Amino acid sequence: MKKIEIVAKKTDRLLKILEKQCSEVNYSAFSSALRKKDILVDGVRQKENIVVAQGSNVCAYVPDNALKKDLFEIVYEDDNVLFVNKGKGIETCDGDFNVELELSKQGKNVYAVHRLDRNTLGLVIFAKTPNAQKELISEFKKGNVEKFYYAEVCGNLEQTHKVLHGYLVKNKEESNVKVFTNKQPNSQEIVTEYTVLKNSGNVGLLSVKIKDGKTHQIRAHLAYNKIYIIGDGKYGKNEINSKFKAKTQHLKAYKIIFNISKNSYLYYLNELKIELNANF
Repeated sequence: MKKIEIVAKKTDRLLKILEKQCSEVNYSAFSSALRKKDILVDGVRQKENIVVAQGSNVCAYVPDNALKKDLFEIVYEDDNVLFVNKGKGIETCDGDFNVELELSKQGKNVYAVHRLDRNTLGLVIFAKTPNAQKELISEFKKGNVEKFYYAEVCGNLEQTHKVLHGYLVKNKEESNVKVFTNKQPNSQEIVTEYTVLKNSGNVGLLSVKIKDGKTHQIRAHLAYNKIYIIGDGKYGKNEINSKFKAKTQHLKAYKIIFNISKNSYLYYLNELKIELNANF
C-alpha cells in the first residue's frame, strides 16, 4: 500500500480535492479507498464524499499500482532543449505534480517555455538553460514558432479550412475564458486556423495551427464557432461527451515548426522534425 498525505488547498468535496492535488493517482483508487474507509480527514476515517475545509489534513491509503504510469516521455534532447510527449493528468510546470518537477527527480533541470492544459496531450518544449529559455520565449513572442494540434470534434464542419479571428478575455474567478468577435476591455487578439483532415457528418479530425497560444484558446475559440472538442467538459457539450464516453478533451499538440532567426544560436531547431500520431 502507498500512503498519500496532503493538506487541502481549498474547501471542496473530498474526492475532488484528492483528484486535483494528487493527479498522479488514478481517481478510481481514491473512490475504492473511500468505500473501504481508507481515507482519513484530520485523523478521522471517512466513508462518504464529505466537504473538506481548506487546511485540513487528508491521508489516503491506495495500492502501489494506483499510480499512473507513462505520463510523459522524452522525445528529443540536446544541450539546449528537451522535448516531452506529455500525457493527460499531469501539469507542465504548475501544481504539486508536473513534468518539470518529475524531470528534476531524474536529474534533469529544465525551464518551461510554454504550457499545455493538464489533460491536453502532446509536445511540450523545455529549455535546458536560462539563456535558452529566454531565447525561446523571445522567438515565441515574435511569432517564430508554430504549434499544430489534432482535435477530434463534433459540430459545424461545412468548411474544410478556415482562419478564425476573435478576442479572448480571461475570467480568473471562474477559471475559464470567453471569446468575442469584437475587441473588449482587457482582451487579447487570437487567430486560430484549422483544416479538416477527416470528416464523417459532423464528426471529424482537425489539424489546428496557432502561433502564440492563449489560455484555452483552441478549446474556447472552436466552441465559439459551434465546433466542440469531444471530451471537453469546460467548453464542450455534455451530450457529445456522453455519446463518445470521453472524460477529457481530445486535443493533442502533435507538431512544432520553428522559424528562428539566423542570428540565434537555436537556429538549428528549424531543421528539427518531430510529429506525433493522432491517437488520444
